[in-house]
Amino acid sequence: MSNKHDKRYKREEHNNHDAINQEDIQTMDEEEIKVQGDGDSSLNPPAGDEQVESSSELIQQKEDQLRKLQEELNKKSEELDALKDLLVRRQADFENYKKRIIRLQEEDRKLAIKDIARDIININDDLLRAIDAACNIQDARNLADAHNSFVEGIRMISRQIEDMLKRYGVEEINSLGQAFDPEYNEAVEIDESPDVEKDTITKVYQKGFKLDKYVVRAARVKVTRPAKQKVKDDNANNTTEENTAASQN
Repeated sequence: MSNKHDKRYKREEHNNHDAINQEDIQTMDEEEIKVQGDGDSSLNPPAGDEQVESSSELIQQKEDQLRKLQEELNKKSEELDALKDLLVRRQADFENYKKRIIRLQEEDRKLAIKDIARDIININDDLLRAIDAACNIQDARNLADAHNSFVEGIRMISRQIEDMLKRYGVEEINSLGQAFDPEYNEAVEIDESPDVEKDTITKVYQKGFKLDKYVVRAARVKVTRPAKQKVKDDNANNTTEENTAASQN
């Protein structure tokens, strides 16, 4: 019994000793941390005045930035308003320009019609006088003279019309005896002849007119083509000449 009691006593004493050592170590660690904390000022929080001053400076910076942004926004808004106003004025100017151009074109058209109408009216007066003169003939013996006079008057009026057209830049298309050009001529009759070497206008049924490069009215013409027999003979002659030249070589 005494041996068991002694062993238990020694074990309890050893445990108590370990507990005392752990308390001493913990106490020493806390004192060391406290000393280190007292020696390092960076671990200490800033004073209250320094915190307030830092916050005030930050707020001031943000307010300055906000004020600058607001000024820039106001400036951009003013520029946008100015551009909108300029666009509206430019649009109004363009609309006025279109109306002015339309009005000028209408005036030019009316002036052109006025000049042409005056010339046509004068020519028509001559035509009416010729008709009146032909209708007032009483003596049948003078009928032939009246007829000739009437025909000559009509020819004179036709020349007046052509002269009037020339004054406005309208010219007759020179078709008779020329090579057929479908841009200026309309073929209403086609025949063949050995007397022509290419499609040629041999008769004009209705005169054509042009204004500069624009066709006012195409001429209605008769086109004569080379005879097919002549074309065959020409081809045969060409073949014979080629064979002769080859044999000589």
